[in-house]
Amino acid sequence: MPKKVLVIDDEVDTCKMLATGLKLLGFETDFALSASEAFKKMQAGAPNAVVLDLMMPDADGYEVMRRMRANPATASLPIVVVSATADPHAEEKSKKTGANVFLRKPVSIQGLGDIIKKLT
Repeated sequence: MPKKVLVIDDEVDTCKMLATGLKLLGFETDFALSASEAFKKMQAGAPNAVVLDLMMPDADGYEVMRRMRANPATASLPIVVVSATADPHAEEKSKKTGANVFLRKPVSIQGLGDIIKKLT
């Protein structure tokens, strides 16, 4: 059974590109364009891993990670942050908040897939 990955990013093109690329690598994928949509999808059926952007309008990626880590149903899900942020401290902050891996955009789909396979 393929591992399910939820891509969370407010840019629809980024979501589609990452989800399609991961699907070609054998993952089952879905995406959410906001934190609130992501939490609804996680409640409906927890993914095996999350690919998360930091900069979103309704709640940033840090808040998403805090809420995921506080919820027993999602506390141990692997989180791969994929962000274009210019913040030089983003990687450190992400890992302290709950990210397993931090990647700067653009990312290699194959590399991302390899990371997710190792984490799941």
